[in-house]
Amino acid sequence: MADQVLQEIKDRLNIADVIGGYITLKKAGVNFKAPCPFHHEKTPSLIVSPQKQIWHCFGCGEGGDVFGFVIKYENLEFRDALKLLADKAGVKLPSYRPENKHEQDEKDLLLRINSFAAAFYHKVLNSQQGERAYVYLINRGLTKGTIERWQIGFAPDDFHSLERALLVKKVNQADMIKAGVSAKNERGQVYDRFRGRITFPIFNYFGEVVGFSARILTDDGKSAKYVNSPETPIYNKSRTLFGLNFAKDSIRKKDEAVLVEGQMDCIAAHQAGFENTVAVSGTALTEVGLAQLGRLTKNLKFCFDADQAGKTASRRAGEMALPQGFKLKVIKLQAAKDPDELIKKSPGLWERAVKEAVWFLDYYIDLAQTSFAPDSVEQKHFLSAQVLPFLGFIQDPLEQDHYIRKMSTKFSISEKIIRDNIKKSVGKQISESAVNSPLTHNGLLLQKEVLGGLLFSNDFILEAKSQLEMNDFEDPEIRQIVELILHRSGSTNEVNVATLAKEASFMVESQLEELEGDTEKLKKSLLKSLALLKVNSFKRQQISLQNQVKTAELAKDKAKVEKLSREFAEISKARLEFEKQI
Repeated sequence: MADQVLQEIKDRLNIADVIGGYITLKKAGVNFKAPCPFHHEKTPSLIVSPQKQIWHCFGCGEGGDVFGFVIKYENLEFRDALKLLADKAGVKLPSYRPENKHEQDEKDLLLRINSFAAAFYHKVLNSQQGERAYVYLINRGLTKGTIERWQIGFAPDDFHSLERALLVKKVNQADMIKAGVSAKNERGQVYDRFRGRITFPIFNYFGEVVGFSARILTDDGKSAKYVNSPETPIYNKSRTLFGLNFAKDSIRKKDEAVLVEGQMDCIAAHQAGFENTVAVSGTALTEVGLAQLGRLTKNLKFCFDADQAGKTASRRAGEMALPQGFKLKVIKLQAAKDPDELIKKSPGLWERAVKEAVWFLDYYIDLAQTSFAPDSVEQKHFLSAQVLPFLGFIQDPLEQDHYIRKMSTKFSISEKIIRDNIKKSVGKQISESAVNSPLTHNGLLLQKEVLGGLLFSNDFILEAKSQLEMNDFEDPEIRQIVELILHRSGSTNEVNVATLAKEASFMVESQLEELEGDTEKLKKSLLKSLALLKVNSFKRQQISLQNQVKTAELAKDKAKVEKLSREFAEISKARLEFEKQI
């Protein structure tokens, strides 16, 4: 993609307007401020500079241009973010030539096959052949408009109807199988995967058909109720939330997502006007699906079935979502078995149920009260195994304290026992996580700050040049720019350099503003960051040498052990000198 095209898109878009479409920005001098959507925080630390057309978070170290924000927030590939922003800017993109053209061509073909299959099944539904299926859908309460919008169709009870239609379009059987619309039996015979079933297309985030969920029309007592597409190069079940392509704008607007179990529940909710609804694949909400929702909202409401699978799914979702700062509620159905049935009775009843959803922890506390005899051993076991572990996942200490007191009062358990139980269940995990997690954000912040100092101050260049080595910088882009600054050699991508350089200098300029223009204090701060960067670099070298020493000892190579030990001692001495400057 030509650099001038990227620059034209940036020039036509105001970064504050684009980012302001995702999160709420507040004016802060010539810039804008907001809580960072990429990590949990209470004090806003993300700054957007319309003048420089960049953003930076002083809390987690993330930052960049408008492309970087959209890619991270929307969880997109660069190509998809480019298309989205080009459309927004009214810029026509030149023909795209991917690095792996064969792979991209294959994905495009599979998307076309699935799109054709959706149109084929939808056409059959609207024909005499699909009349019974159409009547079934209408009797289920779906309107003609809803059937059209979701491209619901009907696969004829014929082993080769779609195959014949695709062969006319010059699609070979191997590609039909790869797309997931056909299958092959043990005798090598190819046949249509979906037969005699109502087809619900599964759309990706951008509204492209990537697979199908097909419901049986005539139950013969032997066949599965639903048959779904297999995993393919374009369809990954764990990455796909049914209806998210239709729901994403409403989720952002309402700052809330409702998760239901089945496709019909989701479609019925949308038809009734509750468009912030998505369905999980079966009953499994995955980490990837949760991450997609987390970029749209931190407020989730679950409405899974009351059977064991639904309860397990709800519990697993809570275990994943609570540590990530999500606010969780459970929708309780009193007068229906599922959302679809309740919406048919009255959309108002569903609206009320959603509005009156109870907090996730309150739901489990209520369950402990209603399911077991008061103060029974069974109740205590349920609380210990099913409820108390969730308390350790709550990030807000005030919220956690509220539930500890509530449980202590309701179940006559001492607060000390509850707190000890929390420490046992999750304390070890938290401790290990804190010890083992790399200082990615801190390291990135230091690298950017030192780069900013080099760009901002010639005096700092003179101080830093004799101390810095290229391996002090883990980030390859930053390392490349530092090398250009210090040695005036090499070549790099100008657009990326410009964005990263702007962001790094913006960090230092912002720091100078906070110091009320005191350049001496800024210089001291930059030198401290330089020392911290060097200490981090020495730590990495020490870890590497320790591993090499272990390998040499196993090989009984005494000479190498001695050599590596000397190097370790020299690095330890150098590290100590820089630690004195911190």
